[in-house]
Amino acid sequence: MLAVIFLGMPLTDRAQQPVPIKRVVFVCEHGSVKSLIAATYFNQSAKARGLAFTAVARGTAPEPTVPRIVQDHLNADGTSVSGFVPQLFRSADLDGTSLVVSFDQEIAPIVGGRVPLLHWDNLPGVLADYPHGRDAIVKKVDALLESLKEDAR
Repeated sequence: MLAVIFLGMPLTDRAQQPVPIKRVVFVCEHGSVKSLIAATYFNQSAKARGLAFTAVARGTAPEPTVPRIVQDHLNADGTSVSGFVPQLFRSADLDGTSLVVSFDQEIAPIVGGRVPLLHWDNLPGVLADYPHGRDAIVKKVDALLESLKEDAR
């Protein structure tokens, strides 16, 4: 089980009551590849599992559009991102957020300890080998969702 830590203590330790995570922000460099794949899969899987969580994708240096290969594969998975515009990760994104997940980005200065921060670094590249990269992200998201499900009990 993945333990989410906030200021040195698990989220479930506060008065023995689980603290539900309502919003998760995934952050990668361009906000249009790893974070987008993670957010879309997270949202679909959370809904399928009956979990009341949502996720968004952000980037530290967003590109103007989603790469065609990512669009094509997400479309094949049943998710259209044709209207998605990558957005810059800002401190305002922390408002109402309970967890931030970073892909190879140093965003601790922005997060500033306001919310828990997980680092999912060194995952396989998505653009070079989409299935391999996507599967690595899905595995991490599945583990996170299982942890959130356990914490919600």
